[in-house]
Amino acid sequence: MKIVSVVGARPQFIKAALVSKKVRELGMNEILVHTGQHYDFNMSDVFFEELDLPRPDSNLGIGSGSHGEQTGKMLIEVEKVLLKEKPDMVLVYGDTNSTLAGALASVKLHIPVAHIEAGLRSFNKRMPEEINRVLTDHIADILFTPTEVAVKNLENEGIKKGVYNVGDVMFDISLEIAKIIDVKTILLKFGLENKNYILATIHRADNTDIRENLENILEAFKEISSKYKIFFPVHPRTKNALIGFNLMNSIPNNLVLSEPVSYKEMVALEQGAKLIVTDSGGVQKEAYFFKVPCVTVREETEWVELVEAKWNKLTGVNKEKIIKSVFEELDRKQYPEWIDFYGGGKASERIVRILVNGSK
Repeated sequence: MKIVSVVGARPQFIKAALVSKKVRELGMNEILVHTGQHYDFNMSDVFFEELDLPRPDSNLGIGSGSHGEQTGKMLIEVEKVLLKEKPDMVLVYGDTNSTLAGALASVKLHIPVAHIEAGLRSFNKRMPEEINRVLTDHIADILFTPTEVAVKNLENEGIKKGVYNVGDVMFDISLEIAKIIDVKTILLKFGLENKNYILATIHRADNTDIRENLENILEAFKEISSKYKIFFPVHPRTKNALIGFNLMNSIPNNLVLSEPVSYKEMVALEQGAKLIVTDSGGVQKEAYFFKVPCVTVREETEWVELVEAKWNKLTGVNKEKIIKSVFEELDRKQYPEWIDFYGGGKASERIVRILVNGSK
C-alpha cells in the first residue's frame, strides 16, 4: 500500500511522528509531503530531528500568504505530487490549510482520503481552522476521531460511514516524549522553577490580528506577572503583531518573552508549569495530559470535555475575566478526577491497524 502523508504545520509534525513510524515499520510505502506552511526552524525542521520523523520526500516550500493564496498554491503543488506518486490513499492531519489542500487535491483525483483528528468542532466559522476541518471531514473516506464528542459531532452532520474513534495521537506522542526528557534541565535552561511559573501561548488570528484583543491579553499578562512569573514563547505571527502594534515597549521583567521552543522543551515547560494560559487547541490538551490546569483565551473550544471536567476555563479576551480566572485557578486546592478521554496512548497503533486491514 502506498500512502502520501501531507503535513505543514507544527501540530501536524507532532501528530505524524508515531503514525509515520508505525506505517513504515509495517512495510507500507509512505511519501511524506511537507507543504512548507511553517518554515521557521523551531516551527518545522527541529520536529523532524526531535521526533525522529522521516525527512520529507517533498518540500513544497509554500511559505506564508493569505489563506486563499496559501491554500491555492498548496492545492496546485500537492496535486503534482499525487499525479507523480499515484498513491492508494492520502493521509491528512488536523485543521490547517495544508489539511484542506491535501484533501481537496486527493478527492479531485479520486484518491481516498483519511483524516486524523476528525470530528472536532468549535462552531465558530470565523476560525479558518473550523472551515478547514468541516470541509475535510465531508470529503474524507476514513475519519479517525480523537474522542466520543467528535464522533457525535460527525453523526450530527450525517457522517457515520468510515468513522473510527481511535483516540488522540497527540496523547501518544506526549507520553512517549515525557518518558525521555529531563524536565529539570530544560527548566534550568530557561531560568524557571518547577510549579513556580505560568506558561502562556497565543497564536490564533482573532487574538493576534485584532489590536484590541492582543492588547487586552497583553495587559492581563502584565498584571498577572506582577504576582507570578509568566513564560511566553512567542509564535512568529504573534511577534509580528506585537511589533506592528507597537506593544513591545512596556514588557515587564516577570513577563518573559522567548523565541519558539522545540517540542521536547514545550512538553517539559507544560509539565513544570503551575498553570497554562493559551488559545491553542493542542496546548489545552497537553495541559490536561500532564494534569496542569488551563485558562483558554477563547470563547469556545473543540475540547469541550475538558471544560466540562473543570480542568479548562474559557475566558475570551476580556482582560478582567482572564485575570480573575487565572488567580482562581492558581488558588484552587484540588482538581476533579482525571479521566482518560483520549485513548490511553494507543491511537497511532489503532490507526495503522485499520489502514493495514483496509488495504487487504
